[in-house]
Amino acid sequence: MGHQLCVPVHLVMEMTNAVSQMLKSLRSTDGATRNRTAWTRHNTCLCCLGAACGLSLVAIVSLLLTPAAVAIHAQLPAADTVFIGEILTLDRSHPKAEAMAVSAGRIVAIGSRSEVEALATKNTHKVEIKGVALPGFADAHIHVAGVGEQLEKLNLRGLTKAEVLAKVAESARTSPDGSWITGGGWDEGFWHPAVFPTAKELDAVSADHPVVLSRIDGHSTWINSKVLTLAKIARDTPDPDGGLIRRDAAHVPTGMLVDRAQELIRSVMPKATHAEQEHRIRLAFQQFSRWGLTSVHDAGVGLETISIYKDLLRKGELPVRVYAMANGEAAITHYLANGPESDLGNGMLAVRSFKLFLDGALGSRGAEMTQAYSDAPQEHGLELIKDTDLERIVLSARQKGFQVNTHAIGDRAVKRALVAFEKGGVTPNDRFRIEHASIVTNEDLPLFVRLGIIASIQPVFVGEYSRWADDRVGPARVHWVLRTHDLLNAGVILAAGTDYPASDSGSPLHTLYCAVTRQAADGKSERGWYSDQRIDVDQALRTMTAGPAYAAFREKDSGALTVGRYADFTVISADPYKVPSDDLRALTIRMTVVAGSVTFDSAEQ
Repeated sequence: MGHQLCVPVHLVMEMTNAVSQMLKSLRSTDGATRNRTAWTRHNTCLCCLGAACGLSLVAIVSLLLTPAAVAIHAQLPAADTVFIGEILTLDRSHPKAEAMAVSAGRIVAIGSRSEVEALATKNTHKVEIKGVALPGFADAHIHVAGVGEQLEKLNLRGLTKAEVLAKVAESARTSPDGSWITGGGWDEGFWHPAVFPTAKELDAVSADHPVVLSRIDGHSTWINSKVLTLAKIARDTPDPDGGLIRRDAAHVPTGMLVDRAQELIRSVMPKATHAEQEHRIRLAFQQFSRWGLTSVHDAGVGLETISIYKDLLRKGELPVRVYAMANGEAAITHYLANGPESDLGNGMLAVRSFKLFLDGALGSRGAEMTQAYSDAPQEHGLELIKDTDLERIVLSARQKGFQVNTHAIGDRAVKRALVAFEKGGVTPNDRFRIEHASIVTNEDLPLFVRLGIIASIQPVFVGEYSRWADDRVGPARVHWVLRTHDLLNAGVILAAGTDYPASDSGSPLHTLYCAVTRQAADGKSERGWYSDQRIDVDQALRTMTAGPAYAAFREKDSGALTVGRYADFTVISADPYKVPSDDLRALTIRMTVVAGSVTFDSAEQ
């Protein structure tokens, strides 16, 4: 059922003026009660006008009342583009539409085809939606340059150890003598036995090449003896703070470096040039568009990467909205001195948050646990930042208007983050986040809600966790791991991402599938891992759209398709509400649109 726009122009203008006056009253009030009073005061006028012309008020009232409303005009603007097809808005009051009109990057009308096409002129471009349009998919936690880098090196995901070694051997045969061989994504959970590898195994296939292979979580690295020698890592090399050099019974390094110990090889590895880093970022953006992503939260970047984003923005070559989390002493110091950059380029780039690391990863046994690991009774994980430093940054960030996003996976790290936030006076308005929040105890759930802490989760982790989490934490604690349903039921705000390349997949369609089925992204699991933590399709989609928008202070501009919001949307091959859950991973991306511009069209590939 659409809205009819075949009404006298003077009545449309009269309604517009009435709503305009109402909005002025709303803006002059403070508090929800006074806003409701303002609405009531003007509602009679609007209803009378609606009755006089037989016009449903959605098209105009939503334009003016949506939180992301554009400037009020005496008449609706002509559309630059009209998109026609099946649209699922994720707006509970008007969940479906047949067409959408866009002007200057924002939605100016959405509803029936006839009403929207009434805004078209001879210069309006019309685009057919060949599939089902949804609010643009967002990834609330991804590593942009890392995605581009992963596309350039050995992809070791899902491989057995023999297959990994065969790939290294092939690379050693075909690469120039002495050149570095790099790769990532291996997971001992696919191996039998599922134990960490050694340098000697790489030595047998790598000849004179230095080899560096990062584990899937990005928190540990497998290197050969050539790299150990170049970095001068030996029996007497101490473990750095927040890091671990794995050793054998004779205390000799085995070739596995965990968390901060990985920094021991940075100085001997080739460093990417500025041009190479930009190239990787561009590669990542191309992949994001193919995946249907319209915005990403880059989880930890320095000043050089931010400068590349600004250069691309200035050139008009930023095809995805970027919410950048500043990380590292130099970046945090710079932004504390200069303040947040909340909106650069009409919402294309924002730098208003800090990324901190409290611990490592569960798979590498670097996640900080209150009790020891079940499969390594002498290990509790790693503390990557002291409580005093954490509390200092929290206070400084709040004073300067920055959000703090803490990587915390183990239950002890999650607790430390919550305690620091509480000590720092954090409120729901601050929208502080815990990235991953992988292991949350029952007693910590209420604190998330009371402080308004956002849980930035990765449903695709279900694949990794199903391979070894039971072993890592044991039956008494495993029900605390990736408890998506419990978090939602407790009232915690969720924003979903992938952490790619530190996960099985970066595809948002895999995020949807994993959240709904609790199966690995490859679809090979026979049953869902702790299936009581499944969520339904609607809940999952909102964690991928509205959740990230709220987590980035963009809920007025993104997260649903309504008048006034950005014209960011993703077109997929079928209605996910009608697809059997086991078939969700078979959905495909047909089109990606950012600010009304098509950034990917499968028909042109």
